[in-house]
Amino acid sequence: MKETPRILLVIAPSFNECRRTAIEFDLDFDKVERMRFLHRVPQLRGWTHGTPFIALRRDRWPQDLDDTLHALQVKGQLRIANDKDLADLVKSDASLPALAMAGRLG
Repeated sequence: MKETPRILLVIAPSFNECRRTAIEFDLDFDKVERMRFLHRVPQLRGWTHGTPFIALRRDRWPQDLDDTLHALQVKGQLRIANDKDLADLVKSDASLPALAMAGRLG
């Protein structure tokens, strides 16, 4: 049985910042059906355990969004996307981006 492709969450404080994040990761917008752009705290709830996400510049985010994402990471609900998660979503002529995502500043 063929495995269903996972959804990739693109998380940022606004829709435009989600779009910029996807562009910085060289994601292929022809495959947007496998991406979800989330920019509000309630949108982070209810995802399957271990759902991958990308995000940038979290040090500039509103505290509630960053705290909620951090809590969901600790719980294991969401996890930082790895190269395998991104491989099918990155433009074919681009190299995979390094997982240099902005983490929590503590």
